[in-house]
Amino acid sequence: MKKMASALLVCGSVLFAGNFQQGMDMLNAGKEKKAYDTFFIAAKSGDMDAQMILGEMYLDGIGVKIDHQKALFWLSKAAKSGDVEAQYLLGFMYDNGLEVAQDNKRAVNWYTKAALQGDVLSQYNLAVIYKEGRGEVKKDLKEAFKWLSKVQDKREEMIVTALK
Repeated sequence: MKKMASALLVCGSVLFAGNFQQGMDMLNAGKEKKAYDTFFIAAKSGDMDAQMILGEMYLDGIGVKIDHQKALFWLSKAAKSGDVEAQYLLGFMYDNGLEVAQDNKRAVNWYTKAALQGDVLSQYNLAVIYKEGRGEVKKDLKEAFKWLSKVQDKREEMIVTALK
């Protein structure tokens, strides 16, 4: 019985990965509505990558009307599963009050989760928030410098990547 369950789990993972790749192929081909349908099926089945992409589609209006509440829903699912980009985007939504109450503490929480996984945009945004001190987040130059130094460490890597 355990072997059967393991086999189903592996088959399911391959199927989700296939759906995700199929969705990416459609998205790259400009078939945004079909890509949405494919990502939606995968996201409902628990595919973290599809949840993040679906959230981003709602956030930016790709293949669907912009809907920040649906973006928040799908990005939250992906972020709670550990998706770095979804964590950054949630931080961005709370930082800028996109269809959620602006909440600097929540922004810092999500940015920190992504920053600790190496997300340079989150590291930069944390540096700015701590440098300025925003709302309930007190100005903390030591913390700002810590995050800014991480950004600086990646600067050369980012330049090389941008030039490719």
